[in-house]
Amino acid sequence: MRTYIYPENLRSSTKLWFWSVKDFCILCGGIIIAAIFLAKLWTFIPAAMVICYAFLTFRADDTAVIDYMMSAIRYFCFSQQEFYWGDDRI
Repeated sequence: MRTYIYPENLRSSTKLWFWSVKDFCILCGGIIIAAIFLAKLWTFIPAAMVICYAFLTFRADDTAVIDYMMSAIRYFCFSQQEFYWGDDRI
């Protein structure tokens, strides 16, 4: 009998270490491009961009850092907050 390793119930996305497969492929291409820029032009800007992208797409429990940041920005900046000041001990 063969055993196959599938994502949970075939519903979760495939992951490679801490990134989705799409993000991991983008990171690999970015690392190659950043290494070429570093070798030819001695600039760290592409490497910094790749590191920022890697941090923002880091996934833990199917939630990326960018998803958390976007929901926090949406909550604190764009949704209406209501505050009631006073004594509610009636």
